[in-house]
Amino acid sequence: MPLMYLAGWAASAGALATLILIIRLLRIGERRAGPPGVRFASPETTPDYGLLRSVSLIGDLAFARDVRDRLRRNGVRATLATGHDGMVRVLVFADEYDRARLLLAQ
Repeated sequence: MPLMYLAGWAASAGALATLILIIRLLRIGERRAGPPGVRFASPETTPDYGLLRSVSLIGDLAFARDVRDRLRRNGVRATLATGHDGMVRVLVFADEYDRARLLLAQ
């Protein structure tokens, strides 16, 4: 009886470890530099905002405001725009785009 009990626990632990490994392998492509919750925007999929460029896409307005404020505290002019998809875009001027990405990646 005790041997069957231990075998059940071992099988459960093995199944759990296998699931964790599969999930980690599937999420490797999703990893990006930057804090959690911030996705860097790609220029190909970003709508035109004139002189402004979208530096990140964020699903939460409060978090987007925190990101914008962090950029402003570091001297980067930034604003927010909400797209048709409901995502909040943090917008910066083109000449400050690289600096903003570096700040967000820290």
